[in-house]
Amino acid sequence: MKALSARLFTVFLLSALGSLLPKLVLAGDNDASTNREPHFFSKRPWAVGFQMEGTVTNVASVGRQIQFQVSGRFVLSELPPESPKPAQIEVHPKGWFLAKVTPDSFVAVTSDGRGGSVQNDKGRLLAILKAAAERGTMVKFALLQPKIDFGTNEVGFTVMDAKVWKITDVDLR
Repeated sequence: MKALSARLFTVFLLSALGSLLPKLVLAGDNDASTNREPHFFSKRPWAVGFQMEGTVTNVASVGRQIQFQVSGRFVLSELPPESPKPAQIEVHPKGWFLAKVTPDSFVAVTSDGRGGSVQNDKGRLLAILKAAAERGTMVKFALLQPKIDFGTNEVGFTVMDAKVWKITDVDLR
């Protein structure tokens, strides 16, 4: 009976230690998943926006791109997750700057921003820019994937390529 109770006690002790061992070993580990702070958690993700606004001139189709000059400004906006207010960097080149965009689907919005329509016709962007150049009206752009040159060429600041996400269209009613 003593041998049986000693064996049962040994089995019980080993099983108790076996179940407690992982808890004891991982409790002091800072990398354990239950002890680690989240690496990045935000209710609003971090974002960067690119806008261009001004009057356009010398609008021309060059290959797959539309090239034009903008008399206005270029704005880089950062919306950090810890702040509700965007941080903005404005680029005000002297005179004008050169911009090239690649036509794709975009949203044309009214001048007041209260209405808009999705444009899938790649030729429509060229038509909007030519009409704005003829009338001398202010155009506002929201851009995607811009490639920017801050002055390594002879022109100075240049938007080498971008996709237009949103643009004002004075003819849109």
